[in-house]
Amino acid sequence: MATLTALAAASTAMGPITSFIASQNIGIFTALSLFIDQYFYIVLPASIIIFYKKLGRRRVASLVLCMLLLYLSITFLKVFFHQPRPCNEYLKESCPEDYTFPSGHSSVAFAFAYFAVGTAAFPFYYISAFLVALSRMYLGVHVLNDVIGGAVVGIFCYFVAQKVVEACLRYEGG
Repeated sequence: MATLTALAAASTAMGPITSFIASQNIGIFTALSLFIDQYFYIVLPASIIIFYKKLGRRRVASLVLCMLLLYLSITFLKVFFHQPRPCNEYLKESCPEDYTFPSGHSSVAFAFAYFAVGTAAFPFYYISAFLVALSRMYLGVHVLNDVIGGAVVGIFCYFVAQKVVEACLRYEGG
């Protein structure tokens, strides 16, 4: 059990919202969060198979380009901002060794949600994105700013990728 002084220090560093979320201990959400942490980069892309015919080639091409842009931009931003992880007494897994801002999991999840806007798949990806962001704070490896930054980067990268694919298809005559 943490002392009141330690909790106050963690709360100041993490912010009250993140501290509240991270301090919870809900068994089923812990299991879900650990599953998301381990299999996230497999489950979300694999889910495209279910929706592929309804989404079309153009959207899928935009998503593939977006994932490349996200990999590059998240790697650059983490090194640029050099923010240490908030790993403390709330940590529910081992602390990742890379930097914290922005959240890569959140950026990918929100890119998928933006990718699915206007389709039947949108509710699935939208709810998934919020669960992923919440789980990153719950596990104690990110703070609220990290997941919001990740969401912004994810949506922005998908928007840019979509415009690039549209421009390429226009140029190509497709």
